[in-house]
Amino acid sequence: MSALPVVLALLAAACFATSTVTQHRAASTAPEGSGTGVRLVLTLLRQPLWLVGLAFGLAGAVLQTLALSQGALLVVQPLLVTGLLLALPLSVVLEGRRPARAEWLWASAVVVGLAVFLVSARPGGGTEVAEPASLRACTAAGAAAVVALAALSRAGSGRYRALLLGLGGGTSLGLAGALLKETTGRAQADGLLPALGSWPLGALLVAGAAGVVLNQSSYRVGVLTASQPAITIAEPVAAASVGALAFGERLAAGDGAQVLQVAGLALMVSAVVVLARLTADQGPAPAALADPPHSPEEELC
Repeated sequence: MSALPVVLALLAAACFATSTVTQHRAASTAPEGSGTGVRLVLTLLRQPLWLVGLAFGLAGAVLQTLALSQGALLVVQPLLVTGLLLALPLSVVLEGRRPARAEWLWASAVVVGLAVFLVSARPGGGTEVAEPASLRACTAAGAAAVVALAALSRAGSGRYRALLLGLGGGTSLGLAGALLKETTGRAQADGLLPALGSWPLGALLVAGAAGVVLNQSSYRVGVLTASQPAITIAEPVAAASVGALAFGERLAAGDGAQVLQVAGLALMVSAVVVLARLTADQGPAPAALADPPHSPEEELC
């Protein structure tokens, strides 16, 4: 496995972490009545701090694109999880909130689980361009999952609203990462103009926009450790699923390797669940609930 996509992915993770913390700060302190969804994003577009975060996010996206052009989805996307450990100390500096020791420990567990998974999986292989029918099926399934998570975020007491919105946003961005790889692969194989006119680029723009809206909404309604672990785990899981099903990427075989892969994934998922429980009652900004939307479509809009 080449070192270049790994380095590029780690640099992208650092940019995304900086973007996350600055945008969380801007979203959680947005003016009263900003609500969630697209209305919130339109408000944030007038906030200088949020625009700084947007610039870091775009830089991360460029680095992610370069990494995906050199490496497999199963390598690049999971490495973005490492940004979680950088985001927590940055949040201490910028937001003045000190996560509890348990939050630090479980956030570290997410990254440890990732390391176990990557070392045992030795991911690689696959094609530069996906199998068309499989990619369409994965895109449809991902879109359905995002809508379902947005709907669930509106149900019940809303204690886990930030978690569910984060899972939806992360899933959407993971799908966008897979579509980005498809677009760059088509550009390399067929030329830039055919790639620009292909359906994966349009789907990429929609998935990316939905991810931004849902993530900003999750930042608005909860503390960083309520949403960011969910985002950082859902994104690589969604992208890796598309990589395996549509791009033919494979993990290391053998009983020992598979046991460690399952153990790493289980640790990551368990850590995210525990973090969600630890932060579920750390309330949203009061203004976030002032005028909430009433349907999953409005959550996206």
